[in-house]
Amino acid sequence: MTTLNPPILELRGIVAGYDDTTVLRDVSIAVPENGVAVVLGPNGAGKTTLLRSASGLLRSSAGEVRLHDEVVTGASADKMARLGLCHIPEGRGIFPSLTVRENLVVYAPRGERRDALERAAAAFPVIGRKAKQLAGQLSGGEQQMLALARAYVTKPRVVLVDEASMGLAPLVVDQVFAFLSRLASEGTSLLVVEQYVDRALAIADVVYILDRGQIVFSGSPGDVRHSDVFDRYLAVDTAAAS
Repeated sequence: MTTLNPPILELRGIVAGYDDTTVLRDVSIAVPENGVAVVLGPNGAGKTTLLRSASGLLRSSAGEVRLHDEVVTGASADKMARLGLCHIPEGRGIFPSLTVRENLVVYAPRGERRDALERAAAAFPVIGRKAKQLAGQLSGGEQQMLALARAYVTKPRVVLVDEASMGLAPLVVDQVFAFLSRLASEGTSLLVVEQYVDRALAIADVVYILDRGQIVFSGSPGDVRHSDVFDRYLAVDTAAAS
């Protein structure tokens, strides 16, 4: 069994939701340093809410968030970003009225803005070729590449990725997962929510299954395959994604 590194990001007993609706109930997960944690589960399970709680976009009503073994519960999304966390939300997360270059410059650290486009182009060459184009005029796949390029430009310690492959052509999905694998191989810790179960398991070090706001399984990718929870929660999603 693979030994995981100590966690760089932890959620402990998180309770969170919107208005009077509780979505997450006592959720605890850990993202290993230099590792990949994957969260799977049916639609409506609370996966996006989990990422929003982890990144500071949504304040939890109970529980604790720890980053670099420091308590950061209640910290704003801006502060979490300054602490080295990058959240790539579902739905691209770009500025459509800005050019590709301007989108990258917005997120580049001070003193490194000239290198931002070069770093993005190294990850996704098409981004470099379309530097002067408005981001809103890119194809859906190109917009997702631009959004993901933030995780290269900002040099974060931890990257949260919400459904990066949703709605993309198979060739672009290949590029997305190649990029995520590259990030992981370079030592970036990842927390990934993904609809393509087989793809996600291939890059995962630890897997969590979320259902109705609660963690119903945690373990290695191999453990998932040999557990009855795979057929119960994931078999339909796997068939849909294949």
